[in-house]
Amino acid sequence: MEPLTLGSRTPEEHEERQAAVDRGVPFLVFRDGDGRQRIFNLEASTDSVTVGRRYEADISLPWDPEASRLHAELSYRAGEWTICDDGWSQNGTWVNGLRLAGRRRLADGDLVKIGRTIMGFQQPGVGGPGPTMVEAELSSTPRFSEQQQRILRALCRPLFADGDGFNPNSDLEVAEETGVDVDIVTQELDLLARLFGLEDMPRPERRAEVALLAVRSGLVGADEGGGTQA
Repeated sequence: MEPLTLGSRTPEEHEERQAAVDRGVPFLVFRDGDGRQRIFNLEASTDSVTVGRRYEADISLPWDPEASRLHAELSYRAGEWTICDDGWSQNGTWVNGLRLAGRRRLADGDLVKIGRTIMGFQQPGVGGPGPTMVEAELSSTPRFSEQQQRILRALCRPLFADGDGFNPNSDLEVAEETGVDVDIVTQELDLLARLFGLEDMPRPERRAEVALLAVRSGLVGADEGGGTQA
């Protein structure tokens, strides 16, 4: 099974994503406030890219109340894209579940969380001499196990059901659906919450936010959340 990613929901989105890959230029993919896929190409001729809630930002997130007006900056240095948050943001910038302190280099597949918006960094055709040991440790990309994928889909299932469908399944309901011990379900969902930078929230709110972020970002789509998983 493929690792969970910011998945395309329609053939049109898949074609748009593939076209971006074929261009061979690094890009960010994310969803706007209406759930539409957005792709921002990171051209080497661009020295820096600002991200924030204000409209003047290069990547503007006006729909995200948890993003700061000037939240983070991406810079192109020596053939590598880096991201920096020098204390500009109130809620922090998270890369692969770790709060960013200063600047770090981005690697293909990194997940960047700004406010409630999750961005996937894609770097088609990555080549070169390969990473050093330190680089490999710093830029490790989270990969979701099959068990975590099943748990996340089961958690989100009510969001795709007929009716209100706002509250996600409880840990016990997820355990019953997936056949995974409830204590393991709780541990896995707590781990996912940390990955999304939500560990400080109360557990019930944390579960709901994990589910909403997974759906908003495309980690779980209607085709995955609507049916019963074995």
